[in-house]
Amino acid sequence: MVQKYSRARLNQWFRFLKLHILHANDSPHRIALGAALGLFIAWSPAFGFHMLLVLALCVILRANKLVAIIFVWVSNPFTIIPIYYPSYLLGREVLKLFHCNTNTQLSTSQIHQLFEQFNLTFSFTNLFSISFWQNIFSFFWHKGFELWIGATLIGLFIALTGYFVTFHIIIWYRKKNPRRRFQFDHDN
Repeated sequence: MVQKYSRARLNQWFRFLKLHILHANDSPHRIALGAALGLFIAWSPAFGFHMLLVLALCVILRANKLVAIIFVWVSNPFTIIPIYYPSYLLGREVLKLFHCNTNTQLSTSQIHQLFEQFNLTFSFTNLFSISFWQNIFSFFWHKGFELWIGATLIGLFIALTGYFVTFHIIIWYRKKNPRRRFQFDHDN
């Protein structure tokens, strides 16, 4: 029963993505740019401001807003650890390469201990507690520089990859399904 329900939810999710991304009435470039901007902003540590940032960038760069909003939701309270922990570690290593000394460097064991308290079960049960959010913002305050550097580098890589993958999937899908293909100038 659970597997049948899970499969039905997954099929609904794929239909939603197909309708709003592959069938979007926009050029492949603008759709892919929306996906790239959404992914880039999702990796930024501007937690809480992602929607505003992605919408502003979409207006400035003329990207597809709906697709960007869909992709920015990759970052949510349940994906904080897999997104920000590697970003922090990369930022810390980049600063070491340039011999930058941060005053508040944590040891590896302290970092693991800090991130272990934000596991999925803890996050789900304490999502609405003040102490959970205080711990998250405290971490961002103390380790923000390393986090921003790592998140920017990883975000750029993910965004560029997302752009090219999305662009080529849309082109492939529209060639395969010419009745559903929209005609646009590639200059848009």
